[in-house]
Order: sequence, then C-alpha cells, then structure tokens
Amino acid sequence: MKIKFSWETGIVLSLVTFIIFITYIAFFFPHVGSQLVSDKYYEEEMKYQEIINEKKNVLKLPKKIKIFILSSGIKIIFPPILDNIHGFFTLFRSSSKDLDVTRSFKMLKSSSKILFIPKTLLKKGHYKLIIRWKSDEKRFFFEKDLFWLS
Repeated sequence: MKIKFSWETGIVLSLVTFIIFITYIAFFFPHVGSQLVSDKYYEEEMKYQEIINEKKNVLKLPKKIKIFILSSGIKIIFPPILDNIHGFFTLFRSSSKDLDVTRSFKMLKSSSKILFIPKTLLKKGHYKLIIRWKSDEKRFFFEKDLFWLS
C-alpha cells in the first residue's frame, strides 16, 4: 500500500501542526514566572521628570564622576568642587531582587569625595549602579552598568 503525498495533504498537515503549536503556546507559556522590576512602577513613572532634571545636573558638572572596579570593591570619586553631599546608592540586580543593595552616604565639604563599596556587599554578576544625592540644594542622579567579578 502506497501513500500519496499531495498538496492537499501537506496543507492539512501544516494547519494541524500550526493549531497544535498555538494551543501549546496558549496553555503552557502563561505559567512561565516573571518578576517585575518594581512593584510601584506607576508612581516611579510619574517622578521620572525629576530624574531627567537630576541627570541634566550631573551633565553640567565640570568634572565627571569616576568609577573604578577594584579587587577589594568599587571606588566612586565625586567631583571635588561639590559642598556637603548626602544621598544613597543602589546596586540593582535585574536577575534577583534579593541581591539588590541600597545604602545611604554622607560626605562633608572638607572630606575627600570618595565613596567605597566593599566586595562583601557584592556577588558575581551584572549590576546597575544608581546614585542619587543632594548638594547645594541641587539634586543629582547618576547610573552606570557594572559587572562584578569576585
């Protein structure tokens, strides 16, 4: 007995395969877990204009912020012309919320403008460094992607 493969058979097999594929996607892909970047995304979106203004303030600084990745941690050097600085930094890990690190800091006008993040706070992987601070009644926002190798 010989089975003939014609155009009609090919079209029917293609449609059946496509329907099975679409059914698989419809029933099994919604069960794939995902983690939102933020639980308060709407409120953060409303404040985004403030962040844009703070980023512009960073661009107006005469010297840029310098970041050095050392074996002992991350060293951040602020421009020396700034007065008292107080703010916070966040090391954001998109892969896991449990590995995020947020700390506040304060630097006086007379001190060296160096912020050091020790390696004990870091795990190997990709981080987004976000620094927000206030100096001379001006607010600043700085962000940079980093990769930490332990």
